[in-house]
Amino acid sequence: MVIDSNNEGDVLFVFGLITDIQYADIDDRPNYSKTKWRRYRNALSCLQRAVNHWKTQAPSPMFIIQLGDIIDGFNTEVVTTDKNERNISREALDAVLQEFSKLPSNTPVLHNIGNHELYNFSRQELENSALHPANSCFHVLEPIPECVQNERKPFYFSFTPHPKFCFLHLDSYEISILGVKENSHEYEEASQILRKYNQNDDLHSPDGLQGLEQRFVKFNGAVSRKQLSWLHTVLTQVESKNQKAVIFSHVPLFPGIGDAGTLLWNYEDVLDVLWQFSCVVACFHGHTHKWDYARDNHGIHHCIFDAVVEAPLDSNAFATVQVKSNSIVINGFGVTPTRELEFQ
Repeated sequence: MVIDSNNEGDVLFVFGLITDIQYADIDDRPNYSKTKWRRYRNALSCLQRAVNHWKTQAPSPMFIIQLGDIIDGFNTEVVTTDKNERNISREALDAVLQEFSKLPSNTPVLHNIGNHELYNFSRQELENSALHPANSCFHVLEPIPECVQNERKPFYFSFTPHPKFCFLHLDSYEISILGVKENSHEYEEASQILRKYNQNDDLHSPDGLQGLEQRFVKFNGAVSRKQLSWLHTVLTQVESKNQKAVIFSHVPLFPGIGDAGTLLWNYEDVLDVLWQFSCVVACFHGHTHKWDYARDNHGIHHCIFDAVVEAPLDSNAFATVQVKSNSIVINGFGVTPTRELEFQ
């Protein structure tokens, strides 16, 4: 089912959304907790079909948002018999980016960083890759506010796709033990947060953690005070312009959706900022792999989107999103549902 207005003029712009592709040239296998089946090669076929749909859709998407985990961490474990040294992670990323490159040249793809990117590459490597927006779609980004002008190529950014809307991408892993050297200040800061709650030898495991403390695992992360300051600065500007704000982050921010084990370490700090502003209408996430939805007491819609890597062989998992003045229409394909998010 596709929800749409009888008046095409109601739609301000359209964009595509896809998440948790997690491509790898390996056989299918279950996830870490043995609860779901992952189809790694099929994920690339799903992306191909999504791109073909976006290429032929009218009106065509203004841009595509890839919400993180573009390739899978298992790429680092692939053993080859080639005499020449191969970078399997790079090959997998190139294969996925090649599919995105088949979109029209005027359709930028904006990437969010997930944990699986950081299993494969260091943050420094990602800064210099096509996954960093400054390298792939710099022309759409807003100037960085003064509060972060000294930051080294931050992975959080904002842009204005329409005079009535501002989209903000958060970096869920700015504070993380992933993608940084173990002897670094960044690793030590994240490790102290993690070890305060999680005493397991395997930091992917939430064993012994109760309730929302289950979020203190290796595959989640946190945002810094500097990023929170940036978020507050941008939302202040958005509200002053009478715009609406939509938030994107790989890791969910609201405990009313998903599960406690896939939640931002300092989600409360982010919500404290968001709830200060009436302009924030929706938050979109991946990471948890299964669609979920809730609306908080401040009227913000929170959505988690299905993972491509877990889509059935005869299905898919992506969305085309129509943005209107007073609603956002998610037109889901495959296992992704269709839903209209209304706001004032």
